[in-house]
Amino acid sequence: MAAARKLKLWMQVSLDGYVAGPNGEFDWTTYERELNTFAVEQAAGMGAMLYGRKVYEGMAAYWPDPRRYPGATELDLRFSEIWKPMPKYVFSTTLCEADWNTTVVSEDVAGAVAELKGQQGGDLVLFGGSDIVSTFVRENLIDEYWLFVHPVVLGGGTPLFPSLDKRLDMELVESRVFDSAVNHLRYRIR
Repeated sequence: MAAARKLKLWMQVSLDGYVAGPNGEFDWTTYERELNTFAVEQAAGMGAMLYGRKVYEGMAAYWPDPRRYPGATELDLRFSEIWKPMPKYVFSTTLCEADWNTTVVSEDVAGAVAELKGQQGGDLVLFGGSDIVSTFVRENLIDEYWLFVHPVVLGGGTPLFPSLDKRLDMELVESRVFDSAVNHLRYRIR
């Protein structure tokens, strides 16, 4: 019997633990060539991408054809070709339908994730905002935390982790510094 797929959280975070600034801004991330290359390489092996509504809508606005925007790179085009056919799941109670091989999940988040983990294929990766991430953390659905720590202190904003009833014990599996700026920390739940 094949091993269950893992669910990995892929999250950009400030040095002081925020995923968005005090006014919801996300203009502080540093994505240079080395990190972009890593992201494309990882995407090629994913089994499905999971999103909250807001992040999905941002992705769906850009990735179908990044050539429409100034500054699109060869890596953007490669990621686009991976992203378009990739199975995607949006967890939302307000979105009714979505394009680009996307399924909308509006209820029973834990049940939907359990079903996806039981299917064949590559691991599942969650790219989400704080609301959906909080739900996944509280429901203990995340197997690995792929945190990309950026060299900025925001001083406030939206924290990565919600308030929890119990602590999460983790072990560091891997760390890597990209482009001498962003530190990737990969943790798994003990």
